[in-house]
Amino acid sequence: MGKGIRWLAVLGIGWLLAVGPSEKTRAQSAEAAFVRYTTNQGLSNDVVTAIAKDQRGFMWIGTINGLNRFDGVQVKVYKRTGRPDGLPGNYVVPGGITPDQNGHLWVSTNRGLYRFDPTKEKGQTIALPQLRDRQADNDFVSPVRFDKAGMGWFSSVNRLYRIDPHTRQLTAYALPHIMPAAYASPFIDRRGNVWVAVAGALYQFDPARRRYAYVIGKDKHHPNASLEVNGLAESKSGTLYAYTTQRLMRYEVATNRFVEYLGKSGIITEMAEGKGADGKPIFWLGGLTQLTRYDPVRNSYTTFERIADDPTSYPGGMTGSLYSDSLTGALWVGTKYGLAVIDPVATKFGRQLVRDSVDNRTVSSVTVILQDYRTDSLFWGVTQNARLFRWNHQGTLQTVAAMTDKVSYALTQDQYGRLWVGLEDGVGVYDPTRKQWQYKRVSRSENVDSPSPPVPIRGFYNDRQGRLWLGSGRQGLYWYDPATDRIRAWRLSTETDQLFSVSRMQEDNQGRLWVLTTRGLVRINSTRSQAVRVEIQSSKPVVQPSNQLQSTFLIDRQGNLWLSGIDFMVKADTNGHVLQTYTLENGLLADHIFGIAEDKRGHLWLATDEQLHELDPVTKRFRYYSKASGLLTNNLFQPITQSRQGELFIGAEGGFVYFQPEQLRKNKMPPPVVVTEVRVNNRPRRLEPGQSVQLEPDETTVTVAFAALNYSQATKNRYAYKLLGFDEEWITTDARTATYTNLAPGNYQLRIRAANSDGVWNQTGTTVLMRVIPAFYQTIWFKALVLATVLIILWGIYRNRQLQQQRLTRIRDRIATDLHDDIGSTLSSIRIFSDVVQSQIADVRPESVPLLQRISANATTLAESMQDIIWTIKARNDGLDDVVSRMREFGLRLTEAKGIKFTMTATEPFPALKLDVEQRRNLYLIFKESVNNAVKYAHCSRLDVSLSVVGRQLHVKIQDDGQGFDPATVRSGNGLANLQTRARDIRGKLAITSAPGAGTSVVLTTPLS
Repeated sequence: MGKGIRWLAVLGIGWLLAVGPSEKTRAQSAEAAFVRYTTNQGLSNDVVTAIAKDQRGFMWIGTINGLNRFDGVQVKVYKRTGRPDGLPGNYVVPGGITPDQNGHLWVSTNRGLYRFDPTKEKGQTIALPQLRDRQADNDFVSPVRFDKAGMGWFSSVNRLYRIDPHTRQLTAYALPHIMPAAYASPFIDRRGNVWVAVAGALYQFDPARRRYAYVIGKDKHHPNASLEVNGLAESKSGTLYAYTTQRLMRYEVATNRFVEYLGKSGIITEMAEGKGADGKPIFWLGGLTQLTRYDPVRNSYTTFERIADDPTSYPGGMTGSLYSDSLTGALWVGTKYGLAVIDPVATKFGRQLVRDSVDNRTVSSVTVILQDYRTDSLFWGVTQNARLFRWNHQGTLQTVAAMTDKVSYALTQDQYGRLWVGLEDGVGVYDPTRKQWQYKRVSRSENVDSPSPPVPIRGFYNDRQGRLWLGSGRQGLYWYDPATDRIRAWRLSTETDQLFSVSRMQEDNQGRLWVLTTRGLVRINSTRSQAVRVEIQSSKPVVQPSNQLQSTFLIDRQGNLWLSGIDFMVKADTNGHVLQTYTLENGLLADHIFGIAEDKRGHLWLATDEQLHELDPVTKRFRYYSKASGLLTNNLFQPITQSRQGELFIGAEGGFVYFQPEQLRKNKMPPPVVVTEVRVNNRPRRLEPGQSVQLEPDETTVTVAFAALNYSQATKNRYAYKLLGFDEEWITTDARTATYTNLAPGNYQLRIRAANSDGVWNQTGTTVLMRVIPAFYQTIWFKALVLATVLIILWGIYRNRQLQQQRLTRIRDRIATDLHDDIGSTLSSIRIFSDVVQSQIADVRPESVPLLQRISANATTLAESMQDIIWTIKARNDGLDDVVSRMREFGLRLTEAKGIKFTMTATEPFPALKLDVEQRRNLYLIFKESVNNAVKYAHCSRLDVSLSVVGRQLHVKIQDDGQGFDPATVRSGNGLANLQTRARDIRGKLAITSAPGAGTSVVLTTPLS
């Protein structure tokens, strides 16, 4: 029957049929660990009907109640919303998700066909005739299959359709017959043939002639056929298979018929091709209650069924969908009880469950696994309840002997092939040849018949001399004497009266035997004549190792001692000097270590109470392995044993794991990096491909969620991101989001990288473009407007000041003109009139002549002062060079009258500097007063003036060679005080230096405005 009917029947009445075993080798296996996902991890429903992978790398999971997008950690659910671009129905039919070459997903549902764009997260329901009646009973459509031309083929309950994925144009064809509430399933092989499975029969369809040719299968037109076809599958080599209710059939092109391929394979619900560990093709066959792996080269089956007490087993129920990822080798399995994944990269360890032969339950714990001393392919193991078994890599496990009501701790094999089991009250010795047990009592006393408490044996060791050593739980060290067939106590010379337990023994390269006891580590020399206690010594201990709380040890091939205790492991030399300490701070996650082994590369493997640790002693870095890597448990309480080929074995709850350390598969594929969501101000923002995220001025927070589409232990993926233009360094994190707040306006690029669980980075990653739109006051035009406004205001202030200065200049010039024309002419008239009167009355009234002379002299002096004031007021004399010229003119005129040599040196040309009225007036008056004093009082013959401008400082020095004076004794008058006052008025400094007979120096330093 078709898939639609089959699924409805299974869901409605719950078929209980199981796939029957083949006549060939078939083993119930736990070697493949299934990682399960259910509604507990976010799926919309546990009944998985379809699985597909899109072009970006997302996994899409169809269920009977919703479509799911899975990125390895999070699930996003899509359900019917009633919108035109939304999913039309929640029930995804079996196999009903088909990607096309353009990246779209064609989702077949109970309410029609849906073309979905996973990037834009929008789609379109294809308009089919049966949708018009708005009744859901006939709206089912089959999965879409694409031919070489890119055309899609699917069927409804009453038509076969071909659809152009670009134009969505439909071409309808009749079906060979119609079965109510069921659809046909078209299949297009690589040769372009169109096959249609309908109601249990298979037909070949000729689109050109619109005719069907019956091939095989039972339907109403062929009721006597023995098979019902469930579906078709095609291998990568192009071989076509039909899986039926009874067996798997293979199509022969030459005879144009299907022939039996696998006999008695039972009901096959799904089929997929994969690759085995050797790279050769294998087939996965889904059934009603199990999954089967068929190896065509070996013609062998391995079945996977639900194991109630193993959460990593097949989930159970019917296999509804299979997806074999050719890129990663992972197999995705859709079942009635959720989604399951077999990942050969993530599953790094072989697993073997050990079950009780009576009730088929897994045993509580496997204590030790060891290789047979002669046969490489044979291994022996013992469980905690003293059950001895043999095993090989083909999965054959057989219980060979058991000691009832005993608890076992250890296992070894002596040189005669006998197996020794350490028990709670002695030793059990099993002879595989005779298949007989022998119990040996262990006692501290030489008289074995004397009453003494039972001695538990916790460990064995066979040294190079052929001697078998036994470590007890409370009574010290023992050895087996084959001559007398007795177990004797070994007295350590370091031993005190207090007894001790022995947990581990090992012989080093020098033949010395190391014994770990509860009293510390003891080393016995190669002749077994002397024992010394090895004390652990550390000059700078991170922790202080205890000599009595040590759990296990190892002597590596280089002769280093590795010793563990609570929360630490140390590397030391054979004298106990610590070379390196490992704690939580440098990678040791566990509190207790129960086993240490060295592989061929020199790496150390630690069985701990918190995952399996791998340590590279060269780099001093750890790697960790958990249940997600294929371990049966994260808590490993048993020692690690090693085969002669270097394979490691670790017992655990319910079974054991095994692996070749050098051959552990590493995920070398860099994971695709995708953006899963963008939120702005905590609101979702849909991001189209190539579109940038735009933030308005009031949007201050942006969060970008991303994922690495690596599904092998996806929780161990790591990420690094950097916002170019904002972050200086890459931010490495385990988190899957990046949040930024209050970004400055501009364009940004958020670059995101990711690494898979094995640390392989995708250095290219993905990039999210961001554009922060500035507020109006942050825009360039607004800033330009503000700048223009400021410039206009400044220009207005400058222009106003310039006008005021021009107005002031005109006022100054008018005042100077008025002073010159009015007061200047009046003073000249006074001087002239006094001279005239003087000449007229000189003979008549000679006593009046001095008075007239005085009037004339005062008028002359006042006129000269007025000329100075007029010169000061005039704006055209504001330049520094004008002041210097005036000073030179005054100095020459005054000194020539007294016969004094006057020199004036100045750095020319002076900078084009303008002086304000106050500066010009005070500078000139200071010079004038100083020259006057020198001419009147110094009795000098030489007067030198120097002027210079350094930066914005004017330096003036007036030096005479006169008689000088003593500043301490001279009476201070108004002249010197006025000079200091004028200097301060122009923010200058005046220094007067003089001494009797040494002349006088006046130095002025003032800033130029």
